[in-house]
Amino acid sequence: MTLINKNLLCLFIIGASISSFAQDNTSESDTETTKTEIKIGAKIGYSLGSLTSNTENVFTDNYESISGIDFGLTFEFKLTALVSMQAELNYTHRGGERNGLQPVTANELSETLNSLYPFTGLPLITNANPLYATFDSESDLQYLEVPALIKFGWGDNLRFSAAIGPYVGILLKATQVNSGTSQFYLDSEATMPISEAVSLNANTDIKDDLKTINFGGTFAIGISKNIGDMGQLFVDARASYGFNSIQIKDEYGESNIGGVIFSLGYAYTLQ
Repeated sequence: MTLINKNLLCLFIIGASISSFAQDNTSESDTETTKTEIKIGAKIGYSLGSLTSNTENVFTDNYESISGIDFGLTFEFKLTALVSMQAELNYTHRGGERNGLQPVTANELSETLNSLYPFTGLPLITNANPLYATFDSESDLQYLEVPALIKFGWGDNLRFSAAIGPYVGILLKATQVNSGTSQFYLDSEATMPISEAVSLNANTDIKDDLKTINFGGTFAIGISKNIGDMGQLFVDARASYGFNSIQIKDEYGESNIGGVIFSLGYAYTLQ
């Protein structure tokens, strides 16, 4: 299990445990009179992405998750002294990178080789039997995520909280960035070169190869400090995981995305 996946698991367990504890004590807080409060906030954070492959597929194996900056808006509606609902609108950076010898999707060279198949006797080049080359590759995925969370909190001036709920992610942009110079090979061991070294530098829009919508779940824990009468400074750590595969076609494998995010933000009470 990778370090990121361990962090995801730890936050899930902590968030679920705190949420369960909070729910057990909801009945006590429900008897308290609580004035309605609406808070809006903004936050910025750093995301440790998680890109996991669920199948043995040459196009998704050995990818390392990438990290990036996340930011967003929060809208909190206080229901009781303990419970509130929180909706968010977040920009999230996801993806992965892989360097070294790796498969190449069907291209002009593979089409040329396939046209010569009757004369050479070589197997057809397909995504199931791809060419290989040595280069650096990064999948840069940008999402707009909208979580809908139930949030439990206790404390006044210094307040601790835990939140849990689903989210929907909308793919905004997806780019495959390749760089490097390499020969092409017929095999994954690079023992059968079939071309001279050529530049593989390219930025390719892969949005049409990925699902536009991604559903998942989020657990978060946090702490906030009142700043003046209406303001609040907060920090939180959260784990998220997408439940569905992001690829449209199974031939490119099946991968799920998620991550651990650490954020700092400010919220203002409207009423």
